[in-house]
Amino acid sequence: MPVDPVCGIELDEDLALPHEYKDKKLYFCCDGCRKLFIKKPGKFKKNI
Repeated sequence: MPVDPVCGIELDEDLALPHEYKDKKLYFCCDGCRKLFIKKPGKFKKNI
C-alpha cells in the first residue's frame, strides 16, 4: 500500500490522488497534501 509522503497515512491506491515526481508515482490522501508537496517537495523528500 502506498503512503502519503506528507501526512504518512497508508492509502488505497485506487482512492488516492496520484502525482508524478521525478519519474516516480506518488499518492496523496487529499488535494491539500498534494498541493503542499507540489509547493515544497524538498521538505518531504525523506518520506518518498
